[in-house]
Amino acid sequence: MPPLSCFLVEKDKSMIWNTLYTQPDVMRLFMVTGGGKSSLAQTVAGKLQEGKECILVGCETTSTLQSVISDIMLNALPKDKQSGHEHRWNIGVQLGGYGANIARTHKNSSQHTDISTVSSAVHALRTLEKKHSKRPFIVIDEFDQIGSQEERAQFGALVKQLGDRASEVKLIFTGIGESLMSLIGGHKSSERQLHQIKLENLSWNGRFAIIDNAFSEFNVTVDETVRFKLAGLSDGFPSYIHLMCEKILTVAHLSKKKHKVIDFPLFIAGLNDAIKSVAETLRHDYAWATEGREESCKHILWAIADTADLIRHKAHIIESYHTVCQNIPTDRVTEENFNRKFLALRRESHGQIIIPGLGKRPSWYRFRENMLRGYIRMLAEAHGVPLDFQRYRVAGEHSAFAMGKYSRYTPLTSTEDKVAHLRGDDEKSE
Repeated sequence: MPPLSCFLVEKDKSMIWNTLYTQPDVMRLFMVTGGGKSSLAQTVAGKLQEGKECILVGCETTSTLQSVISDIMLNALPKDKQSGHEHRWNIGVQLGGYGANIARTHKNSSQHTDISTVSSAVHALRTLEKKHSKRPFIVIDEFDQIGSQEERAQFGALVKQLGDRASEVKLIFTGIGESLMSLIGGHKSSERQLHQIKLENLSWNGRFAIIDNAFSEFNVTVDETVRFKLAGLSDGFPSYIHLMCEKILTVAHLSKKKHKVIDFPLFIAGLNDAIKSVAETLRHDYAWATEGREESCKHILWAIADTADLIRHKAHIIESYHTVCQNIPTDRVTEENFNRKFLALRRESHGQIIIPGLGKRPSWYRFRENMLRGYIRMLAEAHGVPLDFQRYRVAGEHSAFAMGKYSRYTPLTSTEDKVAHLRGDDEKSE
């Protein structure tokens, strides 16, 4: 049985669990940055691990196959809870002149590790099937932090060999990358060990569930407009939903008035606090692109964050820019000035906040960091500029999942209309 290799690269919970139980051998999950990779990985491993706790290790820039496997083995060692007793576990494996020897004395924490080859690493991990549990689940977090491509490539060989030898050890990797192969290198045979599922940003129903659960714990209700704003501004990132809900509840708690309903003024106050609390790296990127520059730079970035499309055509961005200027209101810059500023936002002098969205194909762009879009949406809302959270301006794979009762996809062309009909959007919206 091959290893459960779960690469979270980049919500529907039932889809994940059904796959785990119907195809438990191999899995690869895709998720955008900030989508909750580590949390999902640990939850999956914790739910499926029987008898003992799952094994969790993290990666660093200098991590190697040897150091990661060593950490796994040491974390899997049973800990003697009775003081004064020395507990020592030795693992020795020999294969073709190479060996793996792992030893730990619990009393004085003396350690010695020797993982010489991928094969010896496989044999060391397989000992966990007897020493830890019948089916050990191991989370290898922040896999993309490993600096050496050669070291990462060895994990591809590790996955393949564990599968070839019918190991019961289940590996769950988390990391950021454009694809699995960009993470583990050229071991294409290892990809055959993986079942691949793409996880979109948190669905609208999932967003509403988090919001409703949060406020119900404090016996307060949420105005429907505020509820919709919270779900939309989050851009499907659970961390943003939690952050905004936390700040709104804090503002309500500190208020002299006892609130039973979260209204729009409370929402705006909490939103402003949430904006101040967003990660420094995101604030820095936005500030680098806009501070000390003309206000139109902000307006262009707000326009890029408009609509539900992650990748946008420049012509559609210009349309959104016109709408943003109408809502402020302010005069639009000339086409020449717009093009000059738009080009500047792609340069390092402005933080390279936007990048080409479809490789070398011209006129398609996206934010360099996906979470930047959610942050910029919050900023636009705080300035009284509502953005469109629901409509997909471009037909594509992102339009395939249902967004809940608040949305109805409106095709823009006859081709999109046919696609929508085949997909059954008309029936879903009735």
